[in-house]
Amino acid sequence: MVLWIGISVIALPVLVGWQLVALISPIFIIFLLTRISGINLLEARGLKKWKNDPAYLDYLNRTSILIPFPPKKD
Repeated sequence: MVLWIGISVIALPVLVGWQLVALISPIFIIFLLTRISGINLLEARGLKKWKNDPAYLDYLNRTSILIPFPPKKD
């Protein structure tokens, strides 16, 4: 994902007219991973398997979804 965004930022100065549509691609990939497939499916499977494990629930609450931000404080 970071690679896609980086390439888009580097290409931005030379894109003109309809070429700017290429910037939709990284946004679309992020949307797919966070809202439709990937992360949602894995979280649902994890909750089904470890829904009673307090360590797993704490992990879900403290960890960012896709971008590795520092852990959230309580």
